[in-house]
Order: sequence, then structure tokens, then C-alpha cells
Amino acid sequence: MFAVALPPLKALNILQLKTPESAVLSAVIFNALIIVALIPLALRGVKYRAVGAASLLRRNLLLYGVGGVILPFIGIKAVDIVITSLHMI
Repeated sequence: MFAVALPPLKALNILQLKTPESAVLSAVIFNALIIVALIPLALRGVKYRAVGAASLLRRNLLLYGVGGVILPFIGIKAVDIVITSLHMI
């Protein structure tokens, strides 16, 4: 959003989102969709399994690390593509 006033900030647009408005709208829509998708997971809970700490850490880092860091980038970019192709912004 500040790239207009400070052109060097354009380097931070790593997803190459079309406009600041579509970037904000994409993030809001993605968050709304992911919250709805995570409700059944939260209601189901977590089953206890007797495993070692190392394997549990490795599994959780892979699952939640990838899901929590990489998936939002892919999801926000996908929503931005849909928004701009439908000319919503």
C-alpha cells in the first residue's frame, strides 16, 4: 500500500499482486475461507498418540509449518487471480 509513496517498497511485493486493493481483499477473503475450513478441525480435536518427541516435532513442523507459512501465500495469490480475472477490483 505504501509502494506508491515509497517506490523501493515495490520489491516487497513477492506475490506480484495486481493492486493494493486486490491484495487486501484477497487476504480478507482467504482468511474468511480458512477460518470456515478450520472449524471442523477444531471441533474434532486432536487424538492422543504415544510417539516420541522427535517424531512429533518433525510431524508438527512439517504439517503446521508448511500449512501455516506456505499455504497462505498460495491461497492469497489464487484469490487475487480470481478477483482480478472477474474484474472485481
